[in-house]
Amino acid sequence: MARTRRANRYCVDCGARLVYYPRLSNPKAPNEHRVLVYACPDCTQDFEKPKMFSIRRNQVDDPLETVEIEITQEQKKVAIKPKSS
Repeated sequence: MARTRRANRYCVDCGARLVYYPRLSNPKAPNEHRVLVYACPDCTQDFEKPKMFSIRRNQVDDPLETVEIEITQEQKKVAIKPKSS
């Protein structure tokens, strides 16, 4: 089993500490190409498909008040029961 390292970053959904994935990250790349990947063990239902977060840095002219968050998730399908009279 691979050693997991807890990061000082927290999940936006549940607030748990995230786990850093060094094999999916490239921390030594230049800022404009750097991607850091984390996973939340508390929000993960299936550990074959962990809930992942990737953090990228963007270069902008006016860095004040620039926050870009993109959350992509699959919505759970709910079975609807037909009404019985």
